[in-house]
Amino acid sequence: MARELRTAVRSQSGTKAWIHFDDGFSVRPCRLIDLSSKGVCIQVDAPRDVADNFRLLLSRHAAPGQRYRVKWRKGSEIGAEFAGSPRASAPNAKR
Repeated sequence: MARELRTAVRSQSGTKAWIHFDDGFSVRPCRLIDLSSKGVCIQVDAPRDVADNFRLLLSRHAAPGQRYRVKWRKGSEIGAEFAGSPRASAPNAKR
């Protein structure tokens, strides 16, 4: 049996979600498999077509969505870590 290496507890979901890429207006449907304080696991039809950085929307017209960075791809699933907001990570952002 494989040893559990995750440091954050994951909540199972299975709900519908949408991926929004930073360079466009369109969204792509996906399925939210699980969620934790550090990241998500989603299922998509073409995981290789998903950019390394994206926003995850929990409703079709939600804005702006949480930013994620792809950590791994396996089959139709993608594991991504929370990347924070672009404003918080910008060098000249006011805090």
